[in-house]
Amino acid sequence: MLAPLAAALLAASALAPQASDPPAPAAPAAAPAPVDAPPPAPPVLAVDEQLEFKVAWAGLPIGKAKIWVGQPAGALVPVFLQAQTAGLVGFVTVRNLMQSNLDAATGLPRTFQLDALEPGDYRHSDTARYDREAGKATVREKGKYDKTYEVEVPEGTLDFVALVFRLRALPLAVGTTYRFPVLSGRKVNPVTVEVLGRERIETKAGDFDAFKVKVPTGFDGKFQEKSPTFLWLSDDARRLVVRISTDFAVGRGVADLVKVTEGKPLPPPAPAPAAPAEAARP
Repeated sequence: MLAPLAAALLAASALAPQASDPPAPAAPAAAPAPVDAPPPAPPVLAVDEQLEFKVAWAGLPIGKAKIWVGQPAGALVPVFLQAQTAGLVGFVTVRNLMQSNLDAATGLPRTFQLDALEPGDYRHSDTARYDREAGKATVREKGKYDKTYEVEVPEGTLDFVALVFRLRALPLAVGTTYRFPVLSGRKVNPVTVEVLGRERIETKAGDFDAFKVKVPTGFDGKFQEKSPTFLWLSDDARRLVVRISTDFAVGRGVADLVKVTEGKPLPPPAPAPAAPAEAARP
């Protein structure tokens, strides 16, 4: 159950059109047309920042999740999303760990990795490595089988974890829409984000004025969405993820922020080495 909500932490979507009761006196105002996201830019990253969540399903505690920022390695900064079962359904072990290594200058992922433990002790690991110049990604899926694929990726393609940090870096205003290409598995999907409004959100980590953003996940089967996913981002410089809510056929999943560990600013990039001085001529 927690795997779909983990993915729901990481995506966003456009407002579905509302059908009016006949006879309609007037056509409803059209939603703003989605625009391509601004060019890649430095993401909001604070080294060692941790956001911890309590996850409930249909009102029952089922697990926990965490988003955090790791230690930089040169120009790359690792960011993580982990979700696992606990509480009433803890006897069914599900654990997912996603890692995206972001370019600190652009916020675009260089590599992505998903490690998953699912019911029946089934384990699988998926990786993606981007070649931005060639417009391709090499995707390896290692589970029951071990296969590698080459996927064409448009400029600016993100993974789901990178998308969270991209949203945290964007200027948000009510009515704004952005469109992103997002690589999931071997498929690049267009993801359209719409900022629906501002709300006051109460959590165990504090009360936050937050932007409410609509999100798509595209789940099928018993986890098919009855209504869209919503993501709340704090209306301050930190842009904390404070709540995620998704309706599925089997109930509502909600992840609420319970603890924030503040991070430290990224260290400045190392200066380029100076060119060697020419030897003096005799």
